[in-house]
Amino acid sequence: MSLMIDDRDLEKEPDLGLAPPPSGPPLTPIAVIGVVIILLIAGGGWWMSRRAQPAANASAPTVNATEAAIDKPAEPPVILPPLSEMDAFLRPLLAALSARPELARWLATDDLTRQLAAAIDQASAGGSPARDFRMLAPQAPLTTAGRATQRTIDPVSYRRFDGLVSTVTSMDASSAAKIYRTIRPRLNEAYQGLGNANRDVHNALLNALDILLDTPVVKGPIRVVEGDGASWAYADADLEALAPTQKQLLRMGPAHTEAVQVWLRAFKNAIE
Repeated sequence: MSLMIDDRDLEKEPDLGLAPPPSGPPLTPIAVIGVVIILLIAGGGWWMSRRAQPAANASAPTVNATEAAIDKPAEPPVILPPLSEMDAFLRPLLAALSARPELARWLATDDLTRQLAAAIDQASAGGSPARDFRMLAPQAPLTTAGRATQRTIDPVSYRRFDGLVSTVTSMDASSAAKIYRTIRPRLNEAYQGLGNANRDVHNALLNALDILLDTPVVKGPIRVVEGDGASWAYADADLEALAPTQKQLLRMGPAHTEAVQVWLRAFKNAIE
C-alpha cells in the first residue's frame, strides 16, 4: 500500500503511471491496485480446517440448539507449512477467491508470503511497493489532455485499471479477512525477517490500509505539470504531497478510487 509518498516517484520514476511530457518516451504505469490485491488477499487456507458434515438423517433425534452448541467439538487449527513451503499451500486457495487473470499472474510468481510481507513493510513505512509487482501493471501508458498549463489527466486513462479494480471487488472481503487471519503467523514471520523484530505485521497492515483510505477522491479534472526529466507532477501542491500509493490510487480515477475504498473499509472492519 504505501500511503506514503515521496516526490521522487512522480518526478523521476516511470513506474508510477503519469505519462511523460511530449518530449519523453511513453512510461509503463504500475497499478496500486495490484498492491491492494497483495495486501488484501493476504494468504489462504482457512476453509481447510472445515470437515465435511454428514448428511442430515431424517431419523436422527432432534437436538436442542443449546446442547448442540455445547457438544460441538472445536475446529482443529490449520497447520501451516514452513514459510519456505507456503507457495504450494497458497496458490490453489487464493485462486479460489477470484477467477480474474490479474490474480492468476501474481500467483504464478514465487515466494508469495514474503512478497506480501515486503509490500506491507514498504507501504506502512511510506514507500511504494508497486514497482515490485510489474506483472500487474496496465498495458497502456497514462495519457493527458489539453495544452501548457491546462494539461490534465485524460479520463480515458482510467479505463486502464478496469481489470485490476474488478479483481479486488470480485473478492468477498470477509473471506479474505478469514484467510488473512489464518496465514498471519507465517506472514508475521516473513515480516519480522525483513528487520522488523518485535513488530507485528497486523499493525503495519492497518497503517497501510489507513493511508489508502485517506486518499482523496477528486471528481474533477486533475491538472499536471512537467516535472524533472520525462515525467509529470501534480499541479496541486496538496496532491503532489500525497504518498506514492495514494498518488497511484488517485490516478485510477474517482470511480475506481471509491470502489476500492469501499472494499478496503469492508476488509478492515472484518480483520479488526
